[in-house]
Amino acid sequence: MINKIEEIDFKEIKRISPSQYYSMKNCAYKSLLAEAFEKKPLLPVSPNAYFGTVLHRMLELITKGSITNEDEFNVEFDRQVKIVEEELQNKGFGFLVPLKMKLKNFGLKKIQLKKHLRSEPEQPVNKINLKFHSEKWFESKDNLIGGKIDLIVENDRNYIEIIDFKTGAVTQDYLDDEGELISDVKAEYKEQLKLYAYLYFENTNKFPTSLSLIDLAKKKISIEFSEEECKTTFDEAKSLLVKTNSCINENTFSANPTETNCRFCLYRPACVFYQKQLDTVPLFNDVSGEIRDVKKFNNGNVSVFLQNGQLNFTIKNLSSEEYDELNNRRSRKISVYNLRKEATDFIYSVADTTMIYE
Repeated sequence: MINKIEEIDFKEIKRISPSQYYSMKNCAYKSLLAEAFEKKPLLPVSPNAYFGTVLHRMLELITKGSITNEDEFNVEFDRQVKIVEEELQNKGFGFLVPLKMKLKNFGLKKIQLKKHLRSEPEQPVNKINLKFHSEKWFESKDNLIGGKIDLIVENDRNYIEIIDFKTGAVTQDYLDDEGELISDVKAEYKEQLKLYAYLYFENTNKFPTSLSLIDLAKKKISIEFSEEECKTTFDEAKSLLVKTNSCINENTFSANPTETNCRFCLYRPACVFYQKQLDTVPLFNDVSGEIRDVKKFNNGNVSVFLQNGQLNFTIKNLSSEEYDELNNRRSRKISVYNLRKEATDFIYSVADTTMIYE
């Protein structure tokens, strides 16, 4: 099926979430596209992202004490996977089901997750009279920033800890000023927790005592912060939201098309800035060009041949149902996303997640 991007009706973003802030800061245009398309991705979401929601939900239930043994774990895990797989089927992404067969690390992640049952994460405070609040919504007084905090731990001695669960890599390697390789918590996670801290303060008039990340391997990482840092990040997030929305009325759209911002962007088919680069050179297994020929083979497979300036691309293993659509569009430009690159230059084959846009 060949998809088409109609004229984009940009809409103001009403609220920014702490988890959205870092992405918007790096490319606000991506956030505007997401809002324009009502947060419905234009490309299939990675099955890892859907599996991540299962892992995240299980971490929450284990930490709350709703799951206390392996039998309860297995029943709830299967139930959560089924919920996600039904969602994928309903969205037309049935080719990503079953997740167990589509993900190489399915079993490993489940084993890592199960380890959270065996012992509780270390708490730097007396565990007596602890109160746990999970998935609690906080919103700024002007409604411009809002989000759910994974877990808040409180006691009657004014100890307050905000915890955010992460099911992927928490740290990233950086080069310091002297060229030495160091590992540090990803900047986006630090900023996210600082925004949660200030949201908590705005709603309770109390600052958290500590901010922590807990990963799937059960490693707990404390995030250093100050009240001033949290306030600064909070103000910057609001300013970014206002500035991003002003682009709509002023028609001053801009983007930051880099590998980090674009490789996994689910709205790149609608991004004129990305498309301009794609018109010059293939990027991230996406190609663009005019249809020069379409061939159907005896086995039913279809190949399409694209020309982009001096470059010629071959895309193999399309389904026979796509032959007529492609053949009727000879000399018209298409862009094909999420291809699989073959060993020979400029030759690609389709993958489960490949999509075509005109």
